[in-house]
Amino acid sequence: MFLPSRGIRQSCVSPRSKRNIMLKKIALGVVAIVFAGIVYIYASYGSIARNGSGYAAKNICSGYFLSGFSPETMKREALAGASSALENISYTIDEEARTVTTTLSGLFKRRAVYTPGIGCTLLPASVKKVDFTVEPMSVLDVSDQLPWPQGSAAPARTQSLDALLDQAFAEIDPDSPRNTKAIVVVHNGELIAEKYAEGVDADTPLIGWSMAKSVTALLVGILVKDDILDIAERAPVSAWQQVDGDPRAEITLDQLIRMSSGLAFNETYSAATDVTQMLSGEADAAAFAASMPLEGPPDTIWSYSSGTTNIISAIIKDHVGGTTQDAYEFSQNALFRKLGIKTATLEPDASGTFVGSSFMYASARDWARLGQFSLQNGVWQGEAILPENWMNYLVTPTSASDENRYGGQFWLNLDPDDPDEERLFPSLPEDAYYMGGYQGQFVLIIPSHQLVITRFGFTPDRNHDIEALAAQIIEQIS
Repeated sequence: MFLPSRGIRQSCVSPRSKRNIMLKKIALGVVAIVFAGIVYIYASYGSIARNGSGYAAKNICSGYFLSGFSPETMKREALAGASSALENISYTIDEEARTVTTTLSGLFKRRAVYTPGIGCTLLPASVKKVDFTVEPMSVLDVSDQLPWPQGSAAPARTQSLDALLDQAFAEIDPDSPRNTKAIVVVHNGELIAEKYAEGVDADTPLIGWSMAKSVTALLVGILVKDDILDIAERAPVSAWQQVDGDPRAEITLDQLIRMSSGLAFNETYSAATDVTQMLSGEADAAAFAASMPLEGPPDTIWSYSSGTTNIISAIIKDHVGGTTQDAYEFSQNALFRKLGIKTATLEPDASGTFVGSSFMYASARDWARLGQFSLQNGVWQGEAILPENWMNYLVTPTSASDENRYGGQFWLNLDPDDPDEERLFPSLPEDAYYMGGYQGQFVLIIPSHQLVITRFGFTPDRNHDIEALAAQIIEQIS
Protein backbone atom coordinates (compact mmCIF):
# COMPACT_ATOMS: atom_id res chain seq x y z
CA MET A 1 0.00 0.00 0.00
CA PHE A 2 1.26 3.40 -0.94
CA LEU A 3 1.93 5.72 1.95
CA PRO A 4 2.63 9.46 1.56
CA SER A 5 6.09 10.65 2.39
CA ARG A 6 6.59 12.11 5.83
CA GLY A 7 6.12 15.90 6.00
CA ILE A 8 3.76 16.05 3.05
CA ARG A 9 0.12 16.82 3.93
CA GLN A 10 -2.74 15.91 1.70
CA SER A 11 -5.08 18.76 0.67
CA CYS A 12 -8.63 17.95 1.49
CA VAL A 13 -11.13 20.84 0.88
CA SER A 14 -14.79 20.10 1.26
CA PRO A 15 -17.28 21.14 -1.46
CA ARG A 16 -18.89 23.54 1.03
CA SER A 17 -15.58 25.30 1.66
CA LYS A 18 -14.97 25.63 -2.07
CA ARG A 19 -18.39 27.19 -2.49
CA ASN A 20 -17.71 29.67 0.30
CA ILE A 21 -14.39 30.66 -1.27
CA MET A 22 -16.09 31.16 -4.62
CA LEU A 23 -18.84 33.30 -3.05
CA LYS A 24 -16.23 35.44 -1.33
CA LYS A 25 -14.42 35.98 -4.62
CA ILE A 26 -17.68 36.93 -6.32
CA ALA A 27 -18.54 39.31 -3.49
CA LEU A 28 -15.13 40.93 -3.70
CA GLY A 29 -15.55 41.27 -7.45
CA VAL A 30 -18.94 42.89 -7.03
CA VAL A 31 -17.53 45.30 -4.43
CA ALA A 32 -14.67 46.17 -6.79
CA ILE A 33 -17.08 46.80 -9.65
CA VAL A 34 -19.34 48.93 -7.46
CA PHE A 35 -16.36 50.89 -6.13
CA ALA A 36 -15.03 51.44 -9.64
CA GLY A 37 -18.49 52.61 -10.67
CA ILE A 38 -18.64 55.05 -7.79
CA VAL A 39 -15.20 56.40 -8.66
CA TYR A 40 -16.22 56.76 -12.32
CA ILE A 41 -19.47 58.51 -11.48
CA TYR A 42 -17.75 60.83 -9.01
CA ALA A 43 -15.04 61.66 -11.53
CA SER A 44 -17.56 62.14 -14.34
CA TYR A 45 -20.23 64.06 -12.46
CA GLY A 46 -18.34 65.47 -9.49
CA SER A 47 -17.55 68.74 -11.23
CA ILE A 48 -21.20 69.10 -12.22
CA ALA A 49 -22.33 68.59 -8.64
CA ARG A 50 -19.65 70.95 -7.29
CA ASN A 51 -20.78 73.62 -9.73
CA GLY A 52 -24.39 73.06 -8.74
CA SER A 53 -23.49 73.45 -5.09
CA GLY A 54 -21.45 76.54 -5.94
CA TYR A 55 -24.32 78.07 -7.88
CA ALA A 56 -26.55 77.54 -4.85
CA ALA A 57 -24.03 78.98 -2.39
CA LYS A 58 -23.53 82.13 -4.46
CA ASN A 59 -27.23 82.74 -5.08
CA ILE A 60 -28.35 82.05 -1.52
CA CYS A 61 -25.59 84.33 -0.24
CA SER A 62 -26.51 87.26 -2.50
CA GLY A 63 -30.23 86.71 -2.11
CA TYR A 64 -29.92 86.64 1.67
CA PHE A 65 -27.28 89.29 2.43
CA LEU A 66 -28.12 91.72 -0.41
CA SER A 67 -31.80 91.27 -1.27
CA GLY A 68 -33.05 90.08 2.11
CA PHE A 69 -34.74 86.94 0.76
CA SER A 70 -34.89 83.91 3.01
CA PRO A 71 -32.74 80.93 2.00
CA GLU A 72 -35.92 78.87 1.58
CA THR A 73 -37.33 81.45 -0.84
CA MET A 74 -34.10 81.28 -2.82
CA LYS A 75 -34.28 77.48 -2.89
CA ARG A 76 -37.94 77.36 -3.84
CA GLU A 77 -37.97 80.13 -6.44
CA ALA A 78 -34.48 81.00 -7.67
CA LEU A 79 -32.69 77.65 -7.47
CA ALA A 80 -35.52 75.27 -8.34
CA GLY A 81 -36.16 77.29 -11.49
CA ALA A 82 -32.62 76.50 -12.61
CA SER A 83 -32.62 72.80 -11.68
CA SER A 84 -34.96 70.64 -9.64
CA ALA A 85 -31.88 68.90 -8.21
CA LEU A 86 -31.04 72.07 -6.30
CA GLU A 87 -34.21 71.72 -4.24
CA ASN A 88 -32.19 69.17 -2.24
CA ILE A 89 -29.32 71.53 -1.48
CA SER A 90 -28.33 71.83 2.18
CA TYR A 91 -27.01 75.13 3.48
CA THR A 92 -25.51 76.73 6.57
CA ILE A 93 -25.42 80.48 7.16
CA ASP A 94 -22.76 81.97 9.41
CA GLU A 95 -24.00 85.44 10.29
CA GLU A 96 -20.77 86.48 11.98
CA ALA A 97 -18.48 85.34 9.16
CA ARG A 98 -21.12 86.35 6.57
CA THR A 99 -20.79 83.11 4.70
CA VAL A 100 -23.12 80.57 3.15
CA THR A 101 -21.90 76.98 2.90
CA THR A 102 -23.76 74.43 0.80
CA THR A 103 -23.58 70.70 0.18
CA LEU A 104 -25.39 68.41 -2.21
CA SER A 105 -26.28 65.02 -0.75
CA GLY A 106 -23.78 65.72 2.01
CA LEU A 107 -20.92 66.16 -0.49
CA PHE A 108 -19.47 68.83 -2.76
CA LYS A 109 -19.11 71.58 -0.15
CA ARG A 110 -18.94 75.11 -1.53
CA ARG A 111 -18.80 78.46 0.23
CA ALA A 112 -19.70 82.04 -0.70
CA VAL A 113 -18.68 85.02 1.41
CA TYR A 114 -20.34 88.43 1.68
CA THR A 115 -18.17 91.56 1.67
CA PRO A 116 -19.82 94.95 2.37
CA GLY A 117 -19.84 97.12 -0.73
CA ILE A 118 -19.20 94.34 -3.22
CA GLY A 119 -21.64 91.60 -2.25
CA CYS A 120 -20.96 87.87 -2.40
CA THR A 121 -18.04 85.98 -3.89
CA LEU A 122 -18.06 82.25 -4.62
CA LEU A 123 -14.86 80.70 -3.34
CA PRO A 124 -12.92 77.84 -4.94
CA ALA A 125 -13.67 74.53 -3.29
CA SER A 126 -10.59 74.51 -1.03
CA VAL A 127 -10.54 78.23 -0.14
CA LYS A 128 -12.15 79.71 2.96
CA LYS A 129 -11.79 83.47 2.42
CA VAL A 130 -11.08 86.05 -0.25
CA ASP A 131 -7.59 87.48 -0.69
CA PHE A 132 -8.71 91.04 -1.46
CA THR A 133 -10.22 93.72 0.74
CA VAL A 134 -12.50 96.65 -0.01
CA GLU A 135 -13.20 99.74 2.05
CA PRO A 136 -16.90 100.41 1.37
CA MET A 137 -18.05 103.93 0.64
CA SER A 138 -20.71 105.61 2.75
CA VAL A 139 -24.30 105.08 1.63
CA LEU A 140 -25.33 107.75 -0.85
CA ASP A 141 -27.80 110.24 0.61
CA VAL A 142 -30.79 110.50 -1.72
CA SER A 143 -33.47 113.00 -0.69
CA ASP A 144 -36.87 111.52 0.15
CA GLN A 145 -38.44 114.91 -0.59
CA LEU A 146 -37.46 115.21 -4.24
CA PRO A 147 -39.22 113.20 -6.94
CA TRP A 148 -37.48 110.39 -8.81
CA PRO A 149 -34.87 110.41 -10.31
CA GLN A 150 -33.35 113.31 -8.31
CA GLY A 151 -34.77 111.88 -5.10
CA SER A 152 -36.77 108.98 -3.73
CA ALA A 153 -40.18 110.54 -3.07
CA ALA A 154 -43.12 108.29 -3.96
CA PRO A 155 -44.45 108.86 -7.47
CA ALA A 156 -47.82 110.33 -8.29
CA ARG A 157 -50.12 107.35 -8.62
CA THR A 158 -51.28 106.50 -12.12
CA GLN A 159 -54.40 104.46 -11.48
CA SER A 160 -54.84 103.57 -15.13
CA LEU A 161 -51.76 101.34 -14.87
CA ASP A 162 -52.69 99.63 -11.60
CA ALA A 163 -54.67 96.87 -13.27
CA LEU A 164 -51.86 96.18 -15.74
CA LEU A 165 -49.28 95.81 -12.99
CA ASP A 166 -51.62 93.63 -10.94
CA GLN A 167 -52.03 91.41 -13.98
CA ALA A 168 -48.24 91.19 -14.43
CA PHE A 169 -47.92 89.91 -10.85
CA ALA A 170 -50.79 87.42 -11.13
CA GLU A 171 -49.95 83.71 -11.09
CA ILE A 172 -51.73 82.06 -13.99
CA ASP A 173 -50.12 78.63 -14.11
CA PRO A 174 -49.11 76.99 -10.80
CA ASP A 175 -46.73 74.70 -12.70
CA SER A 176 -44.91 77.69 -14.19
CA PRO A 177 -44.88 80.50 -11.63
CA ARG A 178 -43.89 84.03 -12.55
CA ASN A 179 -42.56 85.00 -9.12
CA THR A 180 -42.64 88.65 -10.18
CA LYS A 181 -40.74 90.80 -7.68
CA ALA A 182 -40.85 94.36 -8.99
CA ILE A 183 -42.05 96.52 -11.88
CA VAL A 184 -41.27 100.22 -12.36
CA VAL A 185 -42.63 102.40 -15.18
CA VAL A 186 -41.00 105.69 -16.21
CA HIS A 187 -42.54 108.02 -18.81
CA ASN A 188 -41.04 111.31 -19.98
CA GLY A 189 -38.46 111.03 -17.22
CA GLU A 190 -41.05 110.66 -14.45
CA LEU A 191 -41.75 107.57 -12.39
CA ILE A 192 -45.48 107.01 -12.99
CA ALA A 193 -46.14 103.53 -11.60
CA GLU A 194 -44.50 100.78 -9.56
CA LYS A 195 -45.44 97.59 -7.78
CA TYR A 196 -43.50 95.22 -5.53
CA ALA A 197 -43.96 91.71 -4.24
CA GLU A 198 -44.25 91.01 -0.52
CA GLY A 199 -40.85 91.46 1.10
CA VAL A 200 -39.59 93.73 -1.69
CA ASP A 201 -39.62 97.52 -1.72
CA ALA A 202 -38.20 100.48 -3.63
CA ASP A 203 -34.75 99.98 -2.05
CA THR A 204 -34.42 96.20 -2.40
CA PRO A 205 -31.39 95.28 -4.53
CA LEU A 206 -32.41 92.76 -7.19
CA ILE A 207 -30.28 90.53 -9.42
CA GLY A 208 -29.96 91.69 -13.01
CA TRP A 209 -28.07 88.66 -14.35
CA SER A 210 -27.05 89.53 -17.92
CA MET A 211 -28.32 93.08 -17.57
CA ALA A 212 -24.91 93.60 -15.96
CA LYS A 213 -23.44 93.32 -19.47
CA SER A 214 -25.11 96.56 -20.50
CA VAL A 215 -23.72 98.32 -17.42
CA THR A 216 -20.25 97.02 -18.28
CA ALA A 217 -20.65 98.65 -21.71
CA LEU A 218 -21.62 101.95 -20.05
CA LEU A 219 -18.46 101.81 -17.93
CA VAL A 220 -16.36 101.20 -21.04
CA GLY A 221 -17.94 104.29 -22.58
CA ILE A 222 -16.74 106.42 -19.68
CA LEU A 223 -13.16 105.21 -20.22
CA VAL A 224 -13.46 105.86 -23.95
CA LYS A 225 -14.61 109.41 -23.25
CA ASP A 226 -11.57 109.88 -21.00
CA ASP A 227 -9.25 108.54 -23.77
CA ILE A 228 -8.22 105.61 -21.57
CA LEU A 229 -9.62 102.94 -23.91
CA ASP A 230 -10.03 102.82 -27.69
CA ILE A 231 -12.51 100.27 -29.00
CA ALA A 232 -10.80 100.11 -32.41
CA GLU A 233 -7.51 98.96 -30.93
CA ARG A 234 -6.50 95.43 -30.05
CA ALA A 235 -8.01 94.33 -26.76
CA PRO A 236 -5.33 94.67 -24.06
CA VAL A 237 -5.32 91.05 -22.90
CA SER A 238 -1.78 90.07 -21.89
CA ALA A 239 -2.35 86.34 -22.35
CA TRP A 240 -2.94 86.91 -26.06
CA GLN A 241 0.25 88.91 -26.52
CA GLN A 242 2.65 86.43 -24.93
CA VAL A 243 3.08 84.13 -27.93
CA ASP A 244 4.07 85.49 -31.32
CA GLY A 245 1.45 84.72 -33.91
CA ASP A 246 -1.41 84.11 -31.48
CA PRO A 247 -4.43 85.01 -33.67
CA ARG A 248 -6.38 86.15 -30.62
CA ALA A 249 -4.02 89.11 -30.34
CA GLU A 250 -5.88 90.67 -33.27
CA ILE A 251 -9.22 90.79 -31.42
CA THR A 252 -10.35 94.35 -30.81
CA LEU A 253 -12.28 95.74 -27.86
CA ASP A 254 -15.12 96.51 -30.28
CA GLN A 255 -15.35 92.83 -31.23
CA LEU A 256 -15.52 91.83 -27.57
CA ILE A 257 -18.27 94.37 -26.93
CA ARG A 258 -20.23 93.10 -29.94
CA MET A 259 -19.60 89.41 -29.18
CA SER A 260 -18.08 88.94 -32.61
CA SER A 261 -14.57 88.10 -31.36
CA GLY A 262 -14.65 84.56 -32.74
CA LEU A 263 -13.67 83.10 -29.35
CA ALA A 264 -15.20 79.72 -28.62
CA PHE A 265 -17.64 79.77 -25.73
CA ASN A 266 -20.64 77.58 -24.94
CA GLU A 267 -23.34 79.78 -23.41
CA THR A 268 -25.82 76.93 -22.95
CA TYR A 269 -27.14 77.06 -19.39
CA SER A 270 -26.88 73.42 -18.45
CA ALA A 271 -24.42 71.15 -16.68
CA ALA A 272 -20.77 71.09 -17.77
CA THR A 273 -20.88 73.99 -20.24
CA ASP A 274 -18.44 76.88 -20.45
CA VAL A 275 -20.73 79.46 -18.87
CA THR A 276 -21.64 77.15 -15.98
CA GLN A 277 -18.02 76.30 -15.33
CA MET A 278 -17.01 79.97 -15.55
CA LEU A 279 -19.64 81.29 -13.12
CA SER A 280 -19.70 78.39 -10.65
CA GLY A 281 -16.38 76.59 -10.99
CA GLU A 282 -13.65 79.10 -11.80
CA ALA A 283 -11.79 81.49 -9.51
CA ASP A 284 -10.99 83.88 -12.38
CA ALA A 285 -13.83 84.22 -14.90
CA ALA A 286 -11.93 86.54 -17.25
CA ALA A 287 -8.83 84.31 -17.40
CA PHE A 288 -11.02 81.28 -18.09
CA ALA A 289 -12.78 83.06 -20.97
CA ALA A 290 -9.53 84.46 -22.37
CA SER A 291 -8.05 80.94 -22.48
CA MET A 292 -10.60 79.86 -25.09
CA PRO A 293 -9.38 79.27 -28.67
CA LEU A 294 -10.78 80.94 -31.74
CA GLU A 295 -13.54 79.06 -33.51
CA GLY A 296 -13.47 81.48 -36.42
CA PRO A 297 -11.91 84.77 -37.55
CA PRO A 298 -13.05 87.87 -35.65
CA ASP A 299 -16.05 89.71 -37.09
CA THR A 300 -17.25 86.65 -39.02
CA ILE A 301 -19.21 84.95 -36.22
CA TRP A 302 -21.68 86.36 -33.73
CA SER A 303 -22.00 84.22 -30.63
CA TYR A 304 -23.56 85.34 -27.36
CA SER A 305 -20.86 84.98 -24.72
CA SER A 306 -20.75 85.96 -21.07
CA GLY A 307 -17.08 85.12 -21.29
CA THR A 308 -16.22 88.06 -23.52
CA THR A 309 -17.97 90.48 -21.16
CA ASN A 310 -15.86 89.23 -18.28
CA ILE A 311 -12.73 89.79 -20.34
CA ILE A 312 -13.95 93.39 -20.76
CA SER A 313 -14.52 93.65 -17.02
CA ALA A 314 -10.92 92.62 -16.38
CA ILE A 315 -9.75 95.24 -18.90
CA ILE A 316 -11.73 97.90 -17.04
CA LYS A 317 -10.18 96.87 -13.74
CA ASP A 318 -6.65 96.92 -15.21
CA HIS A 319 -7.18 100.44 -16.59
CA VAL A 320 -8.61 102.09 -13.47
CA GLY A 321 -5.84 101.05 -11.10
CA GLY A 322 -5.74 97.27 -11.05
CA THR A 323 -7.27 96.49 -7.65
CA THR A 324 -10.76 95.53 -6.60
CA GLN A 325 -10.93 98.76 -4.58
CA ASP A 326 -10.03 100.76 -7.70
CA ALA A 327 -12.72 99.06 -9.78
CA TYR A 328 -15.29 99.50 -7.01
CA GLU A 329 -14.58 103.21 -6.59
CA PHE A 330 -14.55 103.78 -10.35
CA SER A 331 -17.97 102.20 -10.89
CA GLN A 332 -19.44 104.08 -7.95
CA ASN A 333 -17.92 107.50 -8.58
CA ALA A 334 -17.93 107.57 -12.38
CA LEU A 335 -21.42 106.17 -12.88
CA PHE A 336 -23.68 105.08 -10.04
CA ARG A 337 -23.37 108.02 -7.67
CA LYS A 338 -23.61 110.54 -10.49
CA LEU A 339 -27.02 109.07 -11.32
CA GLY A 340 -28.21 109.08 -7.70
CA ILE A 341 -27.95 105.29 -7.55
CA LYS A 342 -27.39 104.09 -3.99
CA THR A 343 -28.22 100.36 -4.17
CA ALA A 344 -25.94 99.16 -7.00
CA THR A 345 -23.55 96.35 -6.13
CA LEU A 346 -21.17 94.73 -8.60
CA GLU A 347 -19.89 91.40 -7.29
CA PRO A 348 -16.39 90.00 -7.91
CA ASP A 349 -15.09 86.50 -8.46
CA ALA A 350 -12.35 85.05 -6.26
CA SER A 351 -9.69 86.92 -8.27
CA GLY A 352 -11.26 90.24 -7.26
CA THR A 353 -12.55 91.10 -10.74
CA PHE A 354 -16.21 92.04 -11.09
CA VAL A 355 -18.25 89.42 -12.90
CA GLY A 356 -19.48 92.02 -15.35
CA SER A 357 -21.48 89.49 -17.31
CA SER A 358 -23.88 88.47 -14.59
CA PHE A 359 -23.46 89.63 -11.00
CA MET A 360 -24.96 93.05 -10.39
CA TYR A 361 -27.70 93.96 -7.94
CA ALA A 362 -29.70 97.19 -7.73
CA SER A 363 -33.22 98.25 -6.87
CA ALA A 364 -35.85 98.36 -9.61
CA ARG A 365 -35.81 102.16 -9.34
CA ASP A 366 -32.04 102.31 -9.68
CA TRP A 367 -32.10 99.98 -12.68
CA ALA A 368 -34.69 102.40 -14.10
CA ARG A 369 -32.19 105.24 -13.57
CA LEU A 370 -29.73 103.34 -15.75
CA GLY A 371 -32.44 102.89 -18.36
CA GLN A 372 -33.32 106.59 -18.31
CA PHE A 373 -29.61 107.46 -18.51
CA SER A 374 -29.35 105.29 -21.63
CA LEU A 375 -32.47 106.89 -23.10
CA GLN A 376 -30.89 110.32 -22.52
CA ASN A 377 -27.80 109.25 -24.49
CA GLY A 378 -25.52 109.30 -21.46
CA VAL A 379 -26.41 112.79 -20.30
CA TRP A 380 -27.50 113.32 -16.69
CA GLN A 381 -28.53 116.63 -15.20
CA GLY A 382 -26.70 118.45 -17.97
CA GLU A 383 -23.46 116.45 -17.72
CA ALA A 384 -22.36 114.31 -20.67
CA ILE A 385 -21.02 111.25 -18.86
CA LEU A 386 -20.69 109.13 -22.01
CA PRO A 387 -19.22 110.03 -25.41
CA GLU A 388 -21.72 111.82 -27.62
CA ASN A 389 -22.42 108.83 -29.89
CA TRP A 390 -21.82 106.02 -27.40
CA MET A 391 -25.42 104.92 -27.00
CA ASN A 392 -25.92 105.10 -30.76
CA TYR A 393 -22.93 102.77 -31.06
CA LEU A 394 -24.31 100.34 -28.48
CA VAL A 395 -27.70 100.08 -30.21
CA THR A 396 -26.32 99.71 -33.73
CA PRO A 397 -26.70 96.07 -34.83
CA THR A 398 -23.59 93.90 -35.01
CA SER A 399 -22.65 93.26 -38.63
CA ALA A 400 -21.66 89.65 -37.94
CA SER A 401 -25.30 88.80 -37.18
CA ASP A 402 -27.98 89.13 -39.83
CA GLU A 403 -30.71 88.90 -37.19
CA ASN A 404 -30.02 92.48 -36.09
CA ARG A 405 -30.98 91.54 -32.54
CA TYR A 406 -27.80 92.51 -30.74
CA GLY A 407 -25.74 95.67 -30.63
CA GLY A 408 -23.03 96.28 -28.05
CA GLN A 409 -24.12 94.50 -24.86
CA PHE A 410 -27.72 95.62 -25.49
CA TRP A 411 -30.51 93.64 -27.15
CA LEU A 412 -32.34 95.26 -30.07
CA ASN A 413 -35.81 95.03 -31.57
CA LEU A 414 -34.85 95.71 -35.19
CA ASP A 415 -36.14 93.78 -38.20
CA PRO A 416 -33.90 90.85 -39.20
CA ASP A 417 -32.35 90.88 -42.66
CA ASP A 418 -34.58 87.93 -43.54
CA PRO A 419 -38.02 89.43 -44.28
CA ASP A 420 -39.70 86.19 -43.22
CA GLU A 421 -38.41 86.58 -39.64
CA GLU A 422 -40.02 88.79 -37.03
CA ARG A 423 -38.51 91.16 -34.52
CA LEU A 424 -37.94 89.88 -31.00
CA PHE A 425 -41.01 91.84 -29.86
CA PRO A 426 -43.21 92.28 -32.95
CA SER A 427 -45.88 94.31 -31.15
CA LEU A 428 -43.36 96.88 -29.85
CA PRO A 429 -41.72 99.74 -31.79
CA GLU A 430 -38.65 98.97 -33.82
CA ASP A 431 -36.54 101.43 -31.84
CA ALA A 432 -37.02 99.52 -28.59
CA TYR A 433 -33.90 98.08 -27.00
CA TYR A 434 -33.21 96.52 -23.64
CA MET A 435 -30.99 95.10 -20.98
CA GLY A 436 -32.07 91.51 -20.48
CA GLY A 437 -31.23 88.88 -17.87
CA TYR A 438 -31.94 85.29 -16.91
CA GLN A 439 -35.27 84.51 -15.21
CA GLY A 440 -37.07 87.50 -16.70
CA GLN A 441 -35.03 90.55 -15.71
CA PHE A 442 -35.59 93.55 -18.01
CA VAL A 443 -34.82 97.21 -18.45
CA LEU A 444 -36.86 97.95 -21.57
CA ILE A 445 -36.19 101.29 -23.26
CA ILE A 446 -38.51 102.68 -25.96
CA PRO A 447 -37.27 106.09 -27.18
CA SER A 448 -40.24 106.77 -29.48
CA HIS A 449 -42.51 106.75 -26.41
CA GLN A 450 -39.95 108.13 -23.91
CA LEU A 451 -40.65 105.00 -21.91
CA VAL A 452 -38.55 102.88 -19.53
CA ILE A 453 -39.94 99.71 -17.92
CA THR A 454 -38.03 97.59 -15.43
CA ARG A 455 -39.27 94.13 -14.52
CA PHE A 456 -37.78 91.57 -12.09
CA GLY A 457 -38.62 88.08 -10.92
CA PHE A 458 -37.53 84.48 -10.51
CA THR A 459 -39.39 83.48 -13.64
CA PRO A 460 -38.67 80.22 -15.46
CA ASP A 461 -39.91 79.25 -18.91
CA ARG A 462 -39.90 82.81 -20.31
CA ASN A 463 -43.44 83.50 -19.09
CA HIS A 464 -42.59 87.03 -17.95
CA ASP A 465 -44.79 88.46 -20.73
CA ILE A 466 -42.84 91.72 -20.88
CA GLU A 467 -43.92 92.36 -24.47
CA ALA A 468 -47.64 92.29 -23.66
CA LEU A 469 -47.12 94.47 -20.59
CA ALA A 470 -45.16 97.07 -22.56
CA ALA A 471 -47.69 97.11 -25.41
CA GLN A 472 -50.54 97.69 -22.96
CA ILE A 473 -48.66 100.45 -21.16
CA ILE A 474 -48.01 102.20 -24.48
CA GLU A 475 -51.71 102.00 -25.26
CA GLN A 476 -52.54 103.58 -21.89
CA ILE A 477 -50.08 106.47 -22.09
CA SER A 478 -50.58 107.30 -25.78
